[in-house]
Amino acid sequence: MMNTLASTALPLLKATVPPFVLLALIFAALRVKGIKVGSFLASLPRRGTVITVVLAAAILPAGWRLALLPLHGIPAPKVHDEFVHLLTADTLAAGRLANPPHQLWQHLDTIYILQQPTYAGIYPIGQGAILAVGRILTANAWFGIVLSTMLMGGAIAWVLFELLPLGWAAVGALPIVFTYGLQWVDSYWGGSFCAFGGALLFGALLRLRKSPSAGMGLVAGVGWSIVWLIRPFESILLFVLLWAIVASSAIQVRTAWRQWIATAAVIAVIQACAGGVTLFHNHAVTGAFATLPYTLSQQVDGVPQSFAWQAAISPPSFRFPEMSEMYEWQLQQKRLPTASRASSIAQAAWEFFVTPWFSLPVLLSLFAIRDRMVAASWVLLTCALAAGLLYPFFFPHYIAAYSCIFAFLIVRGMLILDRWWFRGTPVGRWVALFVILGALLQPTLGMLPLKHLVKREAAFPVDPREHVIEQLKGIGGTHVVFVRYGPSHVFHDEWVYNAANIDISPIVWCRWMGPMKDSEVIRYYPGRQFWIVDVDGVEVAPKLSRYPGQ
Repeated sequence: MMNTLASTALPLLKATVPPFVLLALIFAALRVKGIKVGSFLASLPRRGTVITVVLAAAILPAGWRLALLPLHGIPAPKVHDEFVHLLTADTLAAGRLANPPHQLWQHLDTIYILQQPTYAGIYPIGQGAILAVGRILTANAWFGIVLSTMLMGGAIAWVLFELLPLGWAAVGALPIVFTYGLQWVDSYWGGSFCAFGGALLFGALLRLRKSPSAGMGLVAGVGWSIVWLIRPFESILLFVLLWAIVASSAIQVRTAWRQWIATAAVIAVIQACAGGVTLFHNHAVTGAFATLPYTLSQQVDGVPQSFAWQAAISPPSFRFPEMSEMYEWQLQQKRLPTASRASSIAQAAWEFFVTPWFSLPVLLSLFAIRDRMVAASWVLLTCALAAGLLYPFFFPHYIAAYSCIFAFLIVRGMLILDRWWFRGTPVGRWVALFVILGALLQPTLGMLPLKHLVKREAAFPVDPREHVIEQLKGIGGTHVVFVRYGPSHVFHDEWVYNAANIDISPIVWCRWMGPMKDSEVIRYYPGRQFWIVDVDGVEVAPKLSRYPGQ
């Protein structure tokens, strides 16, 4: 009875407590008319306020997540892309750009991983690089995500201080970085590191518009390079924007042409270095400087699907059923009507970056469209979202580089909201406070495993693949697990992913291919324990059993 009550009441509690607390604050506003959001911070010295808020925006969201580790442990990878980035991180941490192909590669074959001519992930190395930093420093790649969350939070705050009044930049930064940071911190998929790169770029460009600076040129170049090494396609628009601003600013201030040449040279050198990293990575993985791993995967496996303006990729000879299912799903997505994809892109972006809490401020920012920065922000976001139509599918981290632009529009809308008065009462000011506190409370309380606090059970359900890993760790020794998919298996739930150094891994994951073909794996790994795990749909618990005859 208690379990049923807890499972019903606690989600309702988490959803309703923050609004009721905030409504109480608004009720109090009827009796207090003099509050000014950000006025206290605005009265403080600017330099100290900026440093304090930037550090708070960097530390608090990540610190909150770290504080929850006893209840909400380090997340397990779930989707294909996460495993791919983790393989890249493992490879980079080992001091390589790619791994030699494995002798048993047919058994190890999986989605978005090249097996020939090298064993490597198909994506650019940027996301894998920050994960590799976490692995090198702490032996766990997830702490690279924590680091990137910190970098993103501080960088977004740094941008807001250049665009907005001191007090509003200070109070507006925290709810935004909590919202974005806590959504991305448990995913190896990417988002926060690319958002950090975008914030560096935009923050540097805002300062370069005032005067040339080799230092800011360095920051802009590094910011763009981070985006390039994570989302190369999305970085093209930012490349054009970067050089358009540099060129137009240099033309307007012709007396400082030497400083502008130095600034441009620094940017160009950094960008050339980033391009060189991509060329060497291409060569290490595919054997050709001009062939992207992504492109080779399209040629060999038929995925990822081509851009919207290109003809659909012809189906290759599929080596296993899950690859065929992935190809068909992506082909179906590519054939969706443009209007349908546009609607889903707008919805996904709005739900992630704007959320219900920030919807009113973002819409109100349209009333300030005569502000050049507001108009430019809306144009940039429109172009970024329109570019998303060129993909068969869309996820919010594709446009993570524009996170600081969303943040600016949110706080700019709060400024307009702050001017709403009704019969001598600053109603808009209190609505703004409601938005700020609500946006802070919702993601932070949303991560609390309240059910765990009521009844003694695991705070979060264990990922089935991770559960099998824990079982095998408890047994001890080294293992080979043959993954056998049932008729109800969903291809998005892929289990066959391995580390960079497969042969020294405690657990090797292989695709079950029948006793005759599996025998070569068994002969290759003498001394290991052999298992079969049956995976058949999300509603059926995976079953681990000894391999017959072993």
